Amino acid sequence: MERPSVLIAMDGDIESHVIALERAGFDTRGAAGISEPHDLAVIDCDLDGETVSSVYAALKERGGVQVLLLMGAKSELPAGVGGAGDEVALKPVPPDALVYRLQALLIRAGRTLPSESGAWASNEGLSGSPMAGEGHVVSVFAPKGGVGKTTIAVNTAVALRQQTRSSVLLLDADVGVGNVTSVLDVPDGLGLADLADSPPEEWTDAAFEHAVSTHAESGVKVLTWGTDPAESERISVDLLLAALRWARNHHQHVIIDNHPGYDDRTMAMLAVSNEIFLVVTPEVGAIRNSSQFLELARELGLANGVRVIANRANHGIKVEQMAESLGMPVAATVVSNGPKAIIASNEGHPVISKFPREKISDDLHGVARLISQPDGVLSPARTSTSRRWWARLGIRTSQA
Repeated sequence: MERPSVLIAMDGDIESHVIALERAGFDTRGAAGISEPHDLAVIDCDLDGETVSSVYAALKERGGVQVLLLMGAKSELPAGVGGAGDEVALKPVPPDALVYRLQALLIRAGRTLPSESGAWASNEGLSGSPMAGEGHVVSVFAPKGGVGKTTIAVNTAVALRQQTRSSVLLLDADVGVGNVTSVLDVPDGLGLADLADSPPEEWTDAAFEHAVSTHAESGVKVLTWGTDPAESERISVDLLLAALRWARNHHQHVIIDNHPGYDDRTMAMLAVSNEIFLVVTPEVGAIRNSSQFLELARELGLANGVRVIANRANHGIKVEQMAESLGMPVAATVVSNGPKAIIASNEGHPVISKFPREKISDDLHGVARLISQPDGVLSPARTSTSRRWWARLGIRTSQA
């Protein structure tokens, strides 16, 4: 199978971007090759308007090309450029971020990703059954450990299942550290580590399904990375992305519990998620770390999908002050109830099931309603003046 081709029409020195894309398995081509067929295209909207218009028109005339438009703070789109099927990324876009965005476009299109050897697996090898649609993916993330990230992820998944009765999968991507099964009682099963030695063509629907356990009480499906920290290095970015591709094709909602760091695996998960729930506690260290993450998210073009979840919000720094420090509204708050949370965790029950009448359970259901009832909540990022032009254009701005 041929490697996906990418037309690159970018301003300035793009050698590092080309190297990163080639290393990731893409076939890059310059704007001079516009007459050739392409799977993807990257257009820098700070190029002169005539170039942007001609390249865009040629791609759209041929059809079937997914376009990523790179926009600066003062960029203006020529007439006729930009449509409902296009994606937007804010400049500057570092090489790794560009790779993740294009990988995400492939996943959304039902395409496969390269193995670490650079060889591409076939669609038939990675998926033996028809795609079931595109599930909504939410990454639960915190740049600092100990803030209740896994508790939020587990209870959000269970609450979402209760509210919607839809298919929900909880993906434990806190590789090497976390294990959602330590707080959620599910039968022992395989993990992604058990697939790590298999070639990509064996990462089939059946293989992933076999690795999944089900939380009997709620019906939430659980896919873990494994349990032995010694095996963590065997979990590649490619394997996690392949697992996520399977998950979103066969479940309406996917909740990812991410590692509290900035390694390639975590950044890949954040880049391909529809939304990022940033868990913050009302303390100086957690707010400082979260502010640094938001700066990085803005640089990488991920900030549009971030929602701030204030955990243990009834103690410490006030919610209003947290929002001011972060420069972003708090989308949901969860009160502290350490004793009840510990009891539920020790018994392997979600807090919302063990103590359904407690305020903490009401709050956790509120977090899930950000997903199940999105029409009633305005995304903080969409109130940003600097991004209002996206809505006028009708361009897709989901975080790939």
